[in-house]
Amino acid sequence: MPSLPMPITDVFVSLADPRQTNKVQHSLAETLTVAVCGILVGADTFEEIQAWAREKLPWLRRYLELPNGIPSHDTFARLFAL
Repeated sequence: MPSLPMPITDVFVSLADPRQTNKVQHSLAETLTVAVCGILVGADTFEEIQAWAREKLPWLRRYLELPNGIPSHDTFARLFAL
């Protein structure tokens, strides 16, 4: 019997979060998931990832909590710079 595919967020939960804990507003796993999905649909910049994610927020919330909404393009840039 085939097993169910692993949710993409599960791939990221074991990563160490390099950000300052008291400044974090978005889950590392969810932020990386949004970024990967954006890239898979053709986003080339952090601005494009943010724009795509805002447009698809209702769909993304079917799979992710995103309690503070979509991270800003600056948040994506800072995270990937770390």
